[in-house]
Amino acid sequence: MNVPAGEPAPHQEAHAHDNSQIHMAGRDQYIYHSSDGTNRDQVPVPAAGRALARMLAPFCVLVTGVTLVWVAYDADGWIRGPFLLAGLACVVVTSPRLRPAVRRWRLTRTGRNPGLAPLRERQLEGAAEQLARELAVLWNREMRIRRLQYPTPLPVRWVNADEMGDHWANIRTGDGRDAPLDLSGSSALHEVYSRIPSGRLLILGQAGAGKSVLALRFALDRLRARGPSGRVPVLLPMASWDPAAQDLESWAAERLAADHPALAGRAVSGDTVAAELLRSSRLLPVLDGFDEMSTQSRHHALRRLRASLGEADPFLLTSRADEYEAAVRQADIVLPATAAVRVEPLSVQESVDYLHRTTRKLVVGRTMATKWDPVFTRLREHPRDPQVLRLRDVLTTPLMTGLARITYSDTPRDPAELMDHRRFPSRAAIEDHLLGQLVPAVTDQSERTARWLMFLAQHLNSLGTQDLEWWRLSPAGPRAARAVGALLALGAATALLGWRVDRQTSWFGIDMPVWVPFGVLCLISVADVVFSSRGSPPQYVPRTEPGRMVRPALAVVAVLGGGLLYSWLLQYLLFQVIAAAAAVIFSVGHLILRRKRPRPKTPGQLTVEEPLEDLRRGPSDAATRGPERTLREDRLATLVTLGLINVPMGGPAVWRAAGLLIIAAFAPELSLADARPGTGAITTVVTFVAFAVLGASSSAWCGFGASRVWLWGAGKLPWNVLGLLGEAHRLGVLRQSGAVYQFRHSRLQERLAAQAGKPAPARAPANNSRIEELRPVVGMLSSLVLAVGSIAMGVDMFLLKAESGPYEAVAPVCELVDREELRKFVPASRGEPSETHDYELVKKYCSWNADTATAGDPVVVIIVDLFKPTLTSTAVERADGFFGHGLPVGPIVSRNTVDLGRVGDEAVTAVGHSEDRPTIATTVRLDNLLVTVTYEVSGLKWGDTEGYARSTGITQDLARTVVRNISDAHP
Repeated sequence: MNVPAGEPAPHQEAHAHDNSQIHMAGRDQYIYHSSDGTNRDQVPVPAAGRALARMLAPFCVLVTGVTLVWVAYDADGWIRGPFLLAGLACVVVTSPRLRPAVRRWRLTRTGRNPGLAPLRERQLEGAAEQLARELAVLWNREMRIRRLQYPTPLPVRWVNADEMGDHWANIRTGDGRDAPLDLSGSSALHEVYSRIPSGRLLILGQAGAGKSVLALRFALDRLRARGPSGRVPVLLPMASWDPAAQDLESWAAERLAADHPALAGRAVSGDTVAAELLRSSRLLPVLDGFDEMSTQSRHHALRRLRASLGEADPFLLTSRADEYEAAVRQADIVLPATAAVRVEPLSVQESVDYLHRTTRKLVVGRTMATKWDPVFTRLREHPRDPQVLRLRDVLTTPLMTGLARITYSDTPRDPAELMDHRRFPSRAAIEDHLLGQLVPAVTDQSERTARWLMFLAQHLNSLGTQDLEWWRLSPAGPRAARAVGALLALGAATALLGWRVDRQTSWFGIDMPVWVPFGVLCLISVADVVFSSRGSPPQYVPRTEPGRMVRPALAVVAVLGGGLLYSWLLQYLLFQVIAAAAAVIFSVGHLILRRKRPRPKTPGQLTVEEPLEDLRRGPSDAATRGPERTLREDRLATLVTLGLINVPMGGPAVWRAAGLLIIAAFAPELSLADARPGTGAITTVVTFVAFAVLGASSSAWCGFGASRVWLWGAGKLPWNVLGLLGEAHRLGVLRQSGAVYQFRHSRLQERLAAQAGKPAPARAPANNSRIEELRPVVGMLSSLVLAVGSIAMGVDMFLLKAESGPYEAVAPVCELVDREELRKFVPASRGEPSETHDYELVKKYCSWNADTATAGDPVVVIIVDLFKPTLTSTAVERADGFFGHGLPVGPIVSRNTVDLGRVGDEAVTAVGHSEDRPTIATTVRLDNLLVTVTYEVSGLKWGDTEGYARSTGITQDLARTVVRNISDAHP
């Protein structure tokens, strides 16, 4: 939370006297600045130049990778595969590094460029104001739901706890005197807090003493008394912090961004707005529930908290006294410059007055009384009665006093039963009774609702947490969704590969189809996704006006439709993949997730007083920012992006599965492209749908749907789970903490879990379980297996060839005819041989004409095409596919299939039209060879049947001779 070195000190005030305007577009915020010319001639700083160079380096590598892919796509021969692999490697390696590189450059640019510092300050000031308005609405609503102000707040008193704080000389940063300050009070904690020079306060108390309520009141009062540039208090439940995995600032920024999506946007510096607010001294962390962290992590949390504190970083921390004292002894440290107070128990008279004021009056004779009066009378008249002592001890905590009000003051029940020593032989028995009666007292369908809430408490205990997150209602639900999605996506990829590559390969000495080893890799990836992946957190999509939805939708249809049409016409697989990616990334990601950036007005119209677009809505949306809205936003994000937004958020296991989908689409291209019609379009559609299914199944919404079906079918929760949670929150059983719910108190959760037969939580973090410890190991092993297997598949695809034909080489064409016989048709002929070699075809020529060419001299050309196999076609299939096509005769006026007397497999003769020099060609297919003989002569007129017959006979005789010579030479 301290300002990093090299970053300008944050301004304490934000001045709005220049021409600037702040806009928010999705998660990004933009500032338009109209300068008056004073900052035009700023000199770039060297540090920013170096950061710019480091940012451009990944872009250059990415461009190089794309270039290599294009070169590989158009290349021939053995160089095609290495270029494609190198290009894909460049793209895969550099893509995750682009955003961090841009962020580093923006951070450096903001810190070094004086012209950007005011823009950053105004942006953060607007975000802080928006956050303050949202929190005011949320906390006031929470106070009303929990009835903390009606009819009057329970009095909470506190006194100094100097033994748990630091030296007063450190706390009194101004004068450095060691004289203690009197921090005792009973009403306005924020006023007492303002007297602490260091701004650091520790609140200690026993369970149920009202520490969390006191922290909530403090935050709300502090928010009301906040000045224009004052810090915004933010409540952060410490139970969700794992100090072994995150420092305090990272965890706080992540929690704030999850609860307030606007804070997840990028500031001018490139970092999140939440992180910038924490660094720039605009937030006051209120760390609630230190004792609710696991026993193993409390001392580590103290060390991380101490290490993260800057010289002037304030905070407020609440904890039970015993747990905090044990953590201090274990860590052997004290929080520097921190004062401490201890919450005092309620007096009996304070509890009596509160219960009397919250109970309906009864007319007894001519006097007014309440149902509590007999109990109050006994408390006064029998102060030494053991049952009276037990009840007095219970009513010393605000938690139990509030539960007594709900159980008896708000229901027809008689509180006199609390004096029954047989039913309640101990203080714990009375407290368990009050905790157990909360749900029946506030609900109508008490039995079913209590059973559902007991299951939820049991579930939270098993996870070792208090955060009731709808996307983690059941571990089995998201795993099942991810398993089905990964199985469908990778199954489609396996089927696609098997359809494209219908050939045999050999692994470990066993012959098998190509799709079998790939299918094994896919099964390993499915297990990896199920076991290693945690699923995608809820995603956020800002609300967009309906009119703006039409344009991106049309863009998606246009790009996808154009890509599929082009692939159908020209069969360019690479174009299909790029078209699909462009449609998703640019059309969906840019035009929908990021709203259209508003155009700046004229310089005279720009003003800082024009707020962020989200600020224009006002704080009315803040009250609805909870689990229900989070679910709607995640569902919208999944549907709008067709699930693809969850692929990059799904974690390494999902990334590895996506890599297999890419391999299934690109691996056949490592060898020769096949000529099967529609392959490119089918590959594009199947790959796109597979990615969508994989991403959708990894979404929080899909996992919640699977959990919902499972838990409803098992009778553990109702179908409308969020409705149950919202109603429990409205009735005061649950409390809302941002996007999650929590039970009203940890003791209530423990009591409900105990009623369900689940013991009290051991408060061990979930990541200390054996499964969590094995998760990184399994992920590393699966990553290694999939990486090695994918490379082996790529090499196998590159080396794999379809069945070769019987002819692998042909003698020179000029040697395949008898020259004496040829001179009958071409007098004084000489042969001119030539050859062309292609990766998939060897073409040999030989042409004969007279030594002295005249207009009437005939020309004979013999062409032998030797076809090689491709990945999906044998050499014979390719020769058969090309037979009869592309005959070198010009416009064909006549074409007939001929029989050459069992020479070759099939033959065709065609006549090409020409006014003065027609061409006759005969083509014969011999297995994987095509032998073509053309005869061209001048003076042959159309209608000269005898001349055409003679020319046709010449080509057929020569073709017969060439084919026989080839057959005789073949063993």
